[in-house]
Amino acid sequence: MISIGDHCTVPLLLKELNLRTKSYPFDWTTHEEQLHDTNIMHNLSFIQRLSHDNLDSIVEDYLGPDITKGYHDVIRFPHEVGTKEEIAAKYARRFERLREAMQTKQVYVMLTRHYFIPPPLMEKIRNTLLHHGSILVFLSGTDHPYLNYPDVIFKHIPYDVSQFYEYDYTHFRPMVKDYLSRLDNLLHDRIV
Repeated sequence: MISIGDHCTVPLLLKELNLRTKSYPFDWTTHEEQLHDTNIMHNLSFIQRLSHDNLDSIVEDYLGPDITKGYHDVIRFPHEVGTKEEIAAKYARRFERLREAMQTKQVYVMLTRHYFIPPPLMEKIRNTLLHHGSILVFLSGTDHPYLNYPDVIFKHIPYDVSQFYEYDYTHFRPMVKDYLSRLDNLLHDRIV
């Protein structure tokens, strides 16, 4: 399973559940204004570049000039340690791994806490990722009543942004973990 954002909850929980064995470029990042925005569009633009751009250019643009400070553009890298060169090498491996994985059937997991993904953006996400029979599991704190695609499994887990940090750990993450723990059963008929 491959996390495409929005922040580190999905890869952490997938790892706890033994459903994640590899790291990908969007596992350990979050949007600098995490209470007000999402990094999904930013991540999607880099995923699209994998089809036509060289890896060094992608990594350089993604990390920015001084990743050792933990910020670039609107993306935070709160879990990264090491020299600029070590981090760049790590992200080169992660982007290469993602590029290779996109050539086969995958399960992508996307989480947003309280951001609404409009239909045109969802179409862009589907057109970018969902090839070779791949499936998108989209978990969101906001309901998306328009979602009814055969290649998207949507789960609305209500999120109260006014209670952000504590609520995230006491309510939202446990509910996300419970759902992810049952994901194999949900995917049984879709992934062969």
